[in-house]
Amino acid sequence: MKKIFLSIGGLIIFVIAALLVIPLFVSLEDFKPEIAEQAKKATGRDLTIDGSISLSLFPTAAVEVNDVKLANYEQGKAKDMVSLDKMALELQWLPLLGFEVVVDKFVLIKPVINLEVDKTGKPNWELEGAQTSSTDATATDSSDSSDGESGSGLSGLSLGDVRIQDGELHFTDLASGTKEDIEALNLEVSLEALNKPLSLDGRLDWKAETINLKADVANLGSLMNGGSTALEASVTSSPVNFSFNGTAQQASAFALAGALDLDVPSVKNLTNWVGAPIESQNEETFGQLSVKGQLDLNGPVVAFDDVSLAFDALTAQGALKIDSSGSVPNIVAALSTGVLDITPYLPPENAAANDASTESSTGSASTTPSSGADQGWDDTPIDFSGLKAVNADLALKSEGLQIRKITIGVSELAILLQGGKLTADLKQLALYDGQARGKVVLDSSKATPTTAINFDLSAVQAEPLLSDSADFEKLLGTLSSKANLTTQGASQKAMVSNLNGTGDFIFQDGAVKGVNIPGLIRNVSLDALQNSFDDAQSTDFAELSGTYTIQQGVVNNQDLSMIAPLFRLSGKGTVPMPPKTLNYRVEPKLVGDLEGQGGDTGAKGIAVPLMITGSWSDPKIAPDLAGALTDQLKDPSALIEGVAGGEGGAKLPLGDGDAGGVEEVIEKPKDALKKLFGN
Repeated sequence: MKKIFLSIGGLIIFVIAALLVIPLFVSLEDFKPEIAEQAKKATGRDLTIDGSISLSLFPTAAVEVNDVKLANYEQGKAKDMVSLDKMALELQWLPLLGFEVVVDKFVLIKPVINLEVDKTGKPNWELEGAQTSSTDATATDSSDSSDGESGSGLSGLSLGDVRIQDGELHFTDLASGTKEDIEALNLEVSLEALNKPLSLDGRLDWKAETINLKADVANLGSLMNGGSTALEASVTSSPVNFSFNGTAQQASAFALAGALDLDVPSVKNLTNWVGAPIESQNEETFGQLSVKGQLDLNGPVVAFDDVSLAFDALTAQGALKIDSSGSVPNIVAALSTGVLDITPYLPPENAAANDASTESSTGSASTTPSSGADQGWDDTPIDFSGLKAVNADLALKSEGLQIRKITIGVSELAILLQGGKLTADLKQLALYDGQARGKVVLDSSKATPTTAINFDLSAVQAEPLLSDSADFEKLLGTLSSKANLTTQGASQKAMVSNLNGTGDFIFQDGAVKGVNIPGLIRNVSLDALQNSFDDAQSTDFAELSGTYTIQQGVVNNQDLSMIAPLFRLSGKGTVPMPPKTLNYRVEPKLVGDLEGQGGDTGAKGIAVPLMITGSWSDPKIAPDLAGALTDQLKDPSALIEGVAGGEGGAKLPLGDGDAGGVEEVIEKPKDALKKLFGN
């Protein structure tokens, strides 16, 4: 027995001595050509080692290589794809006997990696040698995986001094013109054992900003073997901060679950930093962004619950789920917001007015009055492909919305997008003391896209609505309106030409400011016309209503009616939308009926019809005197009976005796309209 122990002891002493002596007699410098040749076979690239190589086998296996370079492909801009000043590796011998890897040291000093894509789209990291042996590698991997569970070859892994020091990563894409540079890359990794915490701590410089990276994995072994483990990760920098605290699992698919926190001090600064600047209309916009919630990622499915979002003065809460396992992503979201004031994000309100003013001052508007609005509808095909790129089911609620001067109250909107068919259902919208509801269905899944629009306005105050939305303050009253419209086509022109539908509207207890309709009826002269259209004038009415139909883009109204004490107004005609023209007859009439709402719409009296014809941009307005005479002479006794009293009886409104009065009215319809509708 004593001899056996002596023999074993002698063998150990011999092995130690050999490990100490062999490196003294074996020069690794002689192996440089062989190493370069093997690298050439494996990668198809030239490997050069310009520095020294050292090897030590006791007490640890240690190798150190200096000044190493791996050549780039021929068309590359950089000479080398990879270079490093120094690589040092130390492994313990004895743990290897138990299939454990204990790395005392693995250090890369100043590694520089140049990743490139040439103009044809070929990347430099596709190595020729690796491609030729890919089949063998795949077969080997398949064989290895069938022998046992993943990670069974290692019973343990321990990392000591593992770090990257002063590294650089450069990416150049000549096909797209993209170039990115990461510098001052430093990374430290610590792992006592596979079932012990793994810690990563690093930092890098990108676009003149320092980014700090940190991650802690509670049990790397559990993660490698399909189990779950606690995970904490964070990214901190001046432009953006991100943190995650939860669990991770690598089973059939990678999974994360936990709290996510994103903080952006300034969205404007962030977008400038990444090279995609946002044009801001207001210095106080695109500031801080904060997103918090519970992240649940399982392979292609990402869920974000208990979301709390704050952007500038806007806030929102809700949940979001994205499933990318299908042919297109599917998004399901429910979001509620406070009052959203989007005014600060819109262009200056006076920009369009300034453009119009400049055009008018140069005389271009007056010399070509019909060259703007009546150029025709746009025939450019509309790209609906985006509606087929994603499916979505969205539920949106808001406490209010402010768009410039337009104020919208509590609203609720449901959006369903499936296979290119979009349904937007406005379930509730509080609008100027009234309510609005509606639905839009746009189906782009067909060869010719179709659109259906339904809306219902109820008890909306017209004056603040028109004033805030169109700066039109001439019409007062309580508005109710309905419309059911359909169209088809893939361009603006086609959709207008194929527009069909029906609708109605009614204004109650209102007034038309800026016009005295009874005064206009009494005397159709130029002086009367000018005096009747004045800001100090107004015409009260009890009801203004009408219905309409639309066929192939032509709006047809035959029952426009305004009921007011002492006068009535009726109208009928068509508005062909495709050519942007109109042919409409308005008939104001003096009556002897003091009733307003509920009064006789057919009351007899003096009527002076007006014909409105021509283009939208240059309408012609003229009294229809022939029609007036014809209508009145049909029943003169009813006319006298309808308008009783007054000195001198009823007079046919043919002016003040100035034969030129009517002609002047016909020649200058715009002057009167400007007084009513503004310049």
